[in-house]
Amino acid sequence: MGIGPALRAVASMSREDWARKLYQWKDDFKGAILHYWIGIKLLWADVRICSRLLLKLAGGKSLSRRERQQLTRTTADIFRLVPVAVFIIVPFMEFLLPVFLKLFPNMLPSTFQDKMKEEEALKRRLNARIEYAKFLQDTVKEMAKEIKTSHTGEFKQTAEDLDEFMNKVRTGGKVSNEKILGFAKLFNDELTLDNISRPRLVNMCKYMGIQPYGTDAYLRYMLRSKLARIKNDDRMIQIEGVESLSEPELRQACRDRGKLGLLSIEEMRQQLRDWLDLSLNHSVPSSLLILSRTFTMSGKLKPEEAVQATLSSLPDEVVDTVGVTALPSEDTVAERRRKLEYLEMQEELIKEEEENEEEQQARLRESPVSQEDIALQEMTVGTAGEAQELAKSKAIDKEEQLCKLSRALAVLASASSVSTERAEFLALVNKEIGLYNSMVDKEGEEGAEAAMKAYHASREQSDHATEVSVGSNVSSSLINRIDAMLHKLEKEIDDVDAKIGDRWRILDRDYDGKVTPEEVAAAALYLKDTLGQEPVQDLVSNLAKDKDGKILVEDLVKLGTRKDEDDISEEKHKQK
Repeated sequence: MGIGPALRAVASMSREDWARKLYQWKDDFKGAILHYWIGIKLLWADVRICSRLLLKLAGGKSLSRRERQQLTRTTADIFRLVPVAVFIIVPFMEFLLPVFLKLFPNMLPSTFQDKMKEEEALKRRLNARIEYAKFLQDTVKEMAKEIKTSHTGEFKQTAEDLDEFMNKVRTGGKVSNEKILGFAKLFNDELTLDNISRPRLVNMCKYMGIQPYGTDAYLRYMLRSKLARIKNDDRMIQIEGVESLSEPELRQACRDRGKLGLLSIEEMRQQLRDWLDLSLNHSVPSSLLILSRTFTMSGKLKPEEAVQATLSSLPDEVVDTVGVTALPSEDTVAERRRKLEYLEMQEELIKEEEENEEEQQARLRESPVSQEDIALQEMTVGTAGEAQELAKSKAIDKEEQLCKLSRALAVLASASSVSTERAEFLALVNKEIGLYNSMVDKEGEEGAEAAMKAYHASREQSDHATEVSVGSNVSSSLINRIDAMLHKLEKEIDDVDAKIGDRWRILDRDYDGKVTPEEVAAAALYLKDTLGQEPVQDLVSNLAKDKDGKILVEDLVKLGTRKDEDDISEEKHKQK
């Protein structure tokens, strides 16, 4: 349209047309102001939360699982809201890591004595870069959820559709099995376990044969580990067939999945078939299937109806989390408002967890430790359940301390001073390949050699593949930055290994794979005094010894890596 026709169109507008136009302009202006106002509030909340958590890390305190997720989520939000931050913050932080380690020495606490100070400084710098790469990978993964959803259309539902669905199931409305199973798969194990109350956690533990004692974080960890093992077991059973299980194996499989295991063989097989169908064929999370046990005990409800009843009973925190983290919204302002409310809810939950942790630590400090005070302990602890929980907390703390000690001693028994760092680097590479493959729908590769080969191959084609699969400049830049960091990390690990060599090999100097308890005690003198001598004695007494009274170095290493192996198994489960 030229200028002349446009002017004639304006001149021909009636008063009613002008009134409608002005009303539309007013609505557009108000919408734009609201959009930017909510965006500024969300950005401020993200910056405030990020700053608080980073200061906590700088002070030498570790982040809880929920706090780490909150830091990852808010960082991803900042990169979405201010895309230029990727080009400024990421390289700036990488460049200043050595400076931060000097300004905040407690950020990565020292493990060894000052006589190994120079070598440990190299390892601390290396570990800082590895942790930074891990965090950026988690941030990319968080951003990729939204990008993959919008580009592939994997989820056609929106947050508003979820609200409508939940209103129907909670008011007894009729919904199809397709919708039930479609929405159920969004309530993954991680989201559900992180946001349900302690009574439900305890019930799940009882259903699955886990002792329901310990902190909420410990119960969630045990449940995640058990659910990951069950998911792997589901795949094995589906491959081999339900009929291949013997009667004892069948009953145990049912008990592990929250079933009673007291029915006839054919009924248990049908229960297991229903479980496998929902878990593997329809991707219904195992946590929902466990929680649905309450509704299936009578046998009157079909599996899909039991899942519907479970969804209707989930607390608002779980539903809100799914609405924010797993589904897009039709309205940008409404989506940002949801995110803001969700961040505030998570902050309240973090505060509650910190208060509970402080109470737990206070109880442990005040609890008696001598045999003479057993009677007093029984008087001060109100119930047998509280006594068991207190004992479990002590056992957990002791196990964590022994694992920490054994990890430090394993370094002194390793042929390479950076063997742990190499293992973590390989895990980073595998995770990067997993993220890359999930975007371009390729199959992953197993093994260290295959992983490194795939990594280098993916770097050569990363520019084109990332642009095609991600379609976002922000995520593309962040992925390229991580790739460059991993490339430099590989060289830095080799350099540190060459500088230190085997000078840290205090244990097992004869390479026979065995050490005496006296050698372990002597090697512990190279560790910081904060670890103490009593844990060393406990460690020696807990490790098996051969007929000559020697300890296998392999057992020492296994004790230190047991929790890490559980975490790796859980990470693989989440990726699948």
